[in-house]
Amino acid sequence: MKRETVKTLVLSFLIIVSLFFTWSIWTFQPTYDPLESMTYLETLKLSDDKREFSEVVKPQQVFYHENKTTHYGADKQLDKIWRAMADWKLEEANDLSSRYSEAEFLQFIHGLDGRKKLELVFSQTIPSKTFQSILDWETKEAVNKAFDRIIIPFDGVKTPTVYFVSTQGKLVYEVKMKHDVVTQLQGQYFSNAEEEGYPRYFANSFNKDAVLMLPEKKRVFNRFSYTFSNIDDEDFKQALYNNPSYVSRGYNKSDSVYTDGSRRMVIEKDSGFSQITYTAGGKKDKTIEPALSKVMEQSLDYLNSHGGWTDDYVFFGHSPDLEITLRMLINNLPVFPSKETPSIRTDIFQEWGSTEIIRYERPGYRTKRHSSQEPILLPDGKEILAMLTESKGEMNINNVVRVFPAYELQSSEDLNVIVNPVWYAETKSGNYRVIEDPKTLGGGRQDGLE
Repeated sequence: MKRETVKTLVLSFLIIVSLFFTWSIWTFQPTYDPLESMTYLETLKLSDDKREFSEVVKPQQVFYHENKTTHYGADKQLDKIWRAMADWKLEEANDLSSRYSEAEFLQFIHGLDGRKKLELVFSQTIPSKTFQSILDWETKEAVNKAFDRIIIPFDGVKTPTVYFVSTQGKLVYEVKMKHDVVTQLQGQYFSNAEEEGYPRYFANSFNKDAVLMLPEKKRVFNRFSYTFSNIDDEDFKQALYNNPSYVSRGYNKSDSVYTDGSRRMVIEKDSGFSQITYTAGGKKDKTIEPALSKVMEQSLDYLNSHGGWTDDYVFFGHSPDLEITLRMLINNLPVFPSKETPSIRTDIFQEWGSTEIIRYERPGYRTKRHSSQEPILLPDGKEILAMLTESKGEMNINNVVRVFPAYELQSSEDLNVIVNPVWYAETKSGNYRVIEDPKTLGGGRQDGLE
């Protein structure tokens, strides 16, 4: 074979090989293994729970006023009543505030006018717009008010009616209903309050600005011991930062400090229980006054967005600057930290700019199942009155506007948490304090039951 022929064949072969590799490169489609984790592509949530307003805005107490002198605590029906009300058809609202003198206003709320009624007590004022998002309430004109009571009369009205009341603003708004569901409610839960086992209460008007509903007899509540676990620090980093891979971690003594340059998160564990403080570095625009309903909606959406419902929390309070507080619930009772130092946080705090979170504080732990329980006997109303009368300063009876059962949370030697039932008071200044016997060092008496 001639040399030229060989060279031609070799060159042709090389050209064919080159064309083959070029085609392979241009048409190659690699097979990627599926990602096991989206950690660096999206934030992860603390839990899969999402809540609606009806689950986190609800009454704290329910009283059934049978007549001027007969009152019952019906807290055990609270959730059932609230769920039923979501299906009620509410119509237009009428402002009746001017019809009531100050004395008549208190009598109307607490059944001292002799009329049979239900009183739903909220721990904070709730905007009418928020109520409208929970209840089936259609009104042509906006009612830009906030209320902390709902009164449901059982007699003395021709048309089924509910009343939205503000104890601070002395407001009474009458709202008619399309259908008579009140009769059904009364028959289902309040046809015989004694047989239902509702505890009896009495009304005390020692304080001219408020009527205190107090138990006639000692009340029994369970003391619980709970196991708990701190949520992993990295879980909070993944949940709260948009780009967790850009977040650096440092330490300040026993605290973990995370930052992405503009947002800072500090995780404290002085008490053995994690506490989270997250600051976004923004400032509140004082020229803009957002509506309370909007801030509450933002707060709910924010917690839903990162699965912040690690325990049962409800809206419990807001400041004049619209700083929002949600408080832990156990068995439908609010949970407060005990006086031990360092204390264990039991609430979620949010401060907002116009649309962005500025500061976010919360527990970094979650409670698990309760490992033990013990019945505890709490003081009756007369004992509560004696303690408040003898107390000085903010806890004097002249400064107290409401009394309610609650839990205090404290650590225990076996690394569990103890929740103790106590009586709490809300004061005129909006603070919450445990009711203690001023003559007894260490606070009010709690008697265990055998």
